[in-house]
Amino acid sequence: MRPTYPFLLCLCLISAASAFAQTQNDNIIKVFEKVLLEKKAQWSKNNFTSMVFVPDVEMKKTLIFRQIKATSFDSVSLYQTPQDKSRRFLYMFPAPVDSVVKDGEKELKFPTGGWSLIQETDLARSLTFKGDTIIYKTDSDKSVKYPGNYGVRIINKKNSDLKARLSYAWYLPEGYEYISYTSNRKGYWQRQGSLIHFVGDYEENNFIFDIRFRKKHAQPATLQGRTVDLTKTIAIKGDHIELFLNDAQQEDGDIISLNLNGEWIVRGLSVTKAGAKINIPLPHKENYLVMHAENLGSIPPNTASMKIYDGQTTNQITLNSDAGKSEGIKFVRP
Repeated sequence: MRPTYPFLLCLCLISAASAFAQTQNDNIIKVFEKVLLEKKAQWSKNNFTSMVFVPDVEMKKTLIFRQIKATSFDSVSLYQTPQDKSRRFLYMFPAPVDSVVKDGEKELKFPTGGWSLIQETDLARSLTFKGDTIIYKTDSDKSVKYPGNYGVRIINKKNSDLKARLSYAWYLPEGYEYISYTSNRKGYWQRQGSLIHFVGDYEENNFIFDIRFRKKHAQPATLQGRTVDLTKTIAIKGDHIELFLNDAQQEDGDIISLNLNGEWIVRGLSVTKAGAKINIPLPHKENYLVMHAENLGSIPPNTASMKIYDGQTTNQITLNSDAGKSEGIKFVRP
């Protein structure tokens, strides 16, 4: 049976508890205990590099739990750029036996057998924001000391036989959802709720991970001071809809705006008999489209008839909005 989660040694677990108490983050403690205690016996039989990332809710910093077991290597080291001030070590065991700075990298040398650490690292340089998508990508800078090595790497200086594998986990705090997660190397992914876990195949090295996620959008209760009433939930089969909007009764000068997931996608649209066709992307599993009245027309409230086509099915609904209330639709997609 393949192992489900990475782990660190119990000694690391005991020492980490006090470090985490300072963060006052119960979610981190729960994840830490769950991840590290699973499948310990199976992992202990092999050399491995195990890493668990737990970002904070503001995506400013991340705690990293790391352990390397390397009984067959001639030395076990941690490499970093001396100028890197973005991380601090909260726990490290055992203490390094030596420290050498050469060719732009600082090498902390540990006794053969491995080491465990907990560090806090800034996320600023590791995250890219594209719209509402947040992209985390492991550092792909090449090693100066060991040319040809990059990203997350396992280095065995004794011989070319790696005899180790990588375990890499990432945990999203509450309020975020995954879009995708990939690796450039062979291995397998497993997911349980907010925790994703990758185990690399033997003989694989130089890993780069691309993890994409975003904030979940809450159901709106108000919009610009008006109560929002979601009158219908519609299941959509794709990731976008085609909306045809018109005045199905008497044209009376109604002007509306459309808000999707908190963002204005149409402003100041006149509702006419001829109507208007609008293509609307639905980026989330749950999306909220709200019709906001910009005036009351000559016959209040503002009324718009909507035909909604998702590529397979057409739904029809009429929304009404006035100075005190806005109506909307909840779209649910696969």
